[in-house]
Amino acid sequence: MSAPDTTSLHRLDRATRWRLEAAVDVGGDVGHPQGLTSWGDHWLVSTVRPTEGRGELLIVDRHGSVLDRLDVTDGERFHSGGIASEHGGCWVPVAEYRSASTTTVLHVDGDLRPTVGFRFTDHLGAVCPLADGTLLAVSWGGRTLYRLSGDGIVLGSRPNPTFFVDHQDLTVVDAHTVVATGIGVIAGPQGKVQLGGLAIIDADELAPVREAPVQAWMPSGRVITYNGAHLDLADGAVRVHCLVDDRSAVIATWVEQRA
Repeated sequence: MSAPDTTSLHRLDRATRWRLEAAVDVGGDVGHPQGLTSWGDHWLVSTVRPTEGRGELLIVDRHGSVLDRLDVTDGERFHSGGIASEHGGCWVPVAEYRSASTTTVLHVDGDLRPTVGFRFTDHLGAVCPLADGTLLAVSWGGRTLYRLSGDGIVLGSRPNPTFFVDHQDLTVVDAHTVVATGIGVIAGPQGKVQLGGLAIIDADELAPVREAPVQAWMPSGRVITYNGAHLDLADGAVRVHCLVDDRSAVIATWVEQRA
């Protein structure tokens, strides 16, 4: 299989507009979604239920039916974060619901059977696998970028040099490229304003090489990169699949509009 063409990512800018291509209602309560990734013919969703102190993984089919659930709570660690699948498996960070805390990083196989990969002394908000067997991870809000071994040894780390948006979810594009999606909340004269955006991250350098705002919102008012988001580059177009609303939610697909 040929590597994805990243040209489409690098043309995204402030002028990019997005069109809603599809929307599927998810049956049942999805909690507060955090991560979304392709899972074979289905979706894998990470979600948290703060009032219950519980984190979950959901398998959701392309018609919106919830096929399976897995409780991933580990004591005071229940914030299941951003995810990206790999070869029928997935790494899942489950952290305390506060910054600068601790995380249990699980690995689930294709049958959603979990094993503890390692424990980490920071809040990891999202984790994704890289082609060489290492992991790229980001801390709470994406303030620190980490390169980790599969057993949690820090191979490299760097403070995020940008404060454009806080990274919430990750998509692996190729062996050296990861896209982080997220949100910033800024104060305006009429109150708080949501700023959606994405960052193209050089996984070798642990550095964003390009950032672009994302100007598209769900009917709830949440920007489409608010929480769970998964990118694909099929047919040379950038698509953002998102699951951002709480409890009663929609998995929506937005495609870039080119002149």
